[in-house]
This record gives sequence, C-alpha cells and structure tokens, in this order.
Amino acid sequence: MKIWMVMMVFFGVVASADEKDHNGAQHQALCDLMKAAVGKWGSSGEGLSEPLKKALHQTIFGNESGGSLETLRNGLPKDYEEVLKQSDSRNFACGQHYNDPTELGRVHQVLRSGQSAPHDLVCLCTVGDGGWPLNISDSEKLCGLDKSSLGGGSEGWGDESHETKVGKKQITATWNKVTTPCLKEGQGGDLKKALHNLINKLVNTSVVWYPSRFQLGEGEPSDDFACTGSPKRGVCVEYYNSTTTLYPLPWWSELEKAIQKDKEIQEQKKRDEEEKRKQQDEAEQQNSQKPETLKSGPQTNNQTEQPKKDNLTDKLRRYNLTSGTPTSLPSSWLLSAILLI
Repeated sequence: MKIWMVMMVFFGVVASADEKDHNGAQHQALCDLMKAAVGKWGSSGEGLSEPLKKALHQTIFGNESGGSLETLRNGLPKDYEEVLKQSDSRNFACGQHYNDPTELGRVHQVLRSGQSAPHDLVCLCTVGDGGWPLNISDSEKLCGLDKSSLGGGSEGWGDESHETKVGKKQITATWNKVTTPCLKEGQGGDLKKALHNLINKLVNTSVVWYPSRFQLGEGEPSDDFACTGSPKRGVCVEYYNSTTTLYPLPWWSELEKAIQKDKEIQEQKKRDEEEKRKQQDEAEQQNSQKPETLKSGPQTNNQTEQPKKDNLTDKLRRYNLTSGTPTSLPSSWLLSAILLI
C-alpha cells in the first residue's frame, strides 16, 4: 500500500514538472491589475480625480471618455472583426508600432498593443499559429487554460499564413474565458501595488529604432516583427514606451503617472481641509474671548443724585443774592423744593 502511494506521488510530481503554463505569471499580473482598475473605477468613476479617471478609462476601455463594463462583459468587441480583415493582423494588433506614417503604406492599426488592458490580455492569451504553444503536448497550458478551453483544434491567431479572418474562434474563446473574468466587480485590490507587480513582469527589448520597448509574455521580437503568434515571435504583447511612434504611450505608463498625480491632489486636498479647519478653530476661539456688551440704561445712584442737589443749592444761593431775601427759608418751602426734585 505504501509503495503504491509513493508511486502515485512520484508520477504526480513528474506530471507537474512536465506541465507548463505559458504566460501564467504575466496573465495573473495583468488580470490582477484589471480587477483593481475595475474596483477603483466603480460604476462610472465618480469621486475620482480627473487624471486618474482619464487613465482608468484608457486602461479599461481603450479611450479617454470611458464606456460600459456590461458591454465588455457581454462578448467580443466588434473591433476585432476589423482587426482580422488585415493581413499580418496579430503583428499589427499586438506587436509592431510604426515610426513613419508612410511606412507599410500607412497601415491603419484598428487596435494596438498598449491601447487597453483587456486587449493586451487577448494578445497574451490567444493561441497562435497552429494552436501554438498548446500544440506542443496535451500537458501545455496558456494563461492557466488548456487547448479545449481556448478554442481547441489546430488553428489559432497567427501571421505565418498571411491569411485574413483567421483566429476569430480562438480570440472569442480567450475573451470569454480569460478577459471577461478579469472584468468582474467586487474583486478589486491595491491599484498601485498591482501596477507595480505588472511592470516588474515586463522585459526590456529595446533596439535602436525602438527605444524603451518592452515585452510581456513569451517570444523573441525582431526589428520588424513582434508577438506574431509564431513559435519564434511568440504569443505576447510588445509595448513602446516612448514618443518615437505615432501612437500614445501604453495605458500602464499613463496610469502610473495618474496614480502619482492623484496622490499629490489628495495630499493637497488634505492640507487645504486642515488649513480651513484651523482657521475655523481660531475664529471660534477669538469669538469666545470677546467681552459681552452690556445694554443697560443710565444708572441712578448716590453719585448721580449728588450733582442734582448741588445744582439746587447753587440756584438758591444765586436767588438770595439777587433778591436780597434771607438765605434761611421756611421749612415748608424747603420741603416742597425737595419733593420737586
């Protein structure tokens, strides 16, 4: 019995060693970032600073004005129909950006790498030419899923055949099985931490023509092709984090700047609130120290009565001097004078 258990453990370890999950860590990092972005954005980005809201719109929806999460969750966007009409569509959508508007006859890239996180996940997790890399063996996985989960068969989205409209089944499977679960609500995390983890997964593949070029996922880019879905170029996403190309910087570059800007805005807002509260406290303290103003009529006491008596005596004295009458008056007259006061 013990020998049988040991053999089972041994063969289980061997099977685990043979099994390979292509782009597993990269997929997890990008998916975690998407969950954090969706959690931060909420239902419509309410309450967010303008820089952060704008960056999250680009990250989730691929534009600065935003969109609907429900629309993304309901199925593959129609843009991919236009993508697949182009020859070498995966190279254009996931790999190369172009420096010159005249290059390759002014090719219009309907979707490009770095345009949004959901699109980059499609590039990272859709099988390539002939089902690469899941056609190596039945134990291979891509982004945690096997061949049957990602469209099955011996086809895939790649550029070796130079045919159009190839790979829609596999792209659709990736969107439904890989991308959509990363767009669910209630699974958010620390946005800054998730972004930092994703950036750490990028590999610098810069060349003279493309400085600041980075790759997420397996593959070997050349000067002209990258992430085409072939065994050599691989299933991956090629980023161009410089202004030498015709297109904006990748969403993660703009998001990194926006997170820092939002931090500065929140810190300034906190300082302003503290200053306002301090001023209010000082005003209240000054008001509490002011003496109360007494509103009362003239006081009648001994001090106010004395001048009245002095005036009466003085009047009597002047009267005697002018009239020649004696200064001593009858007591009845004096009593009447007092009562008149």
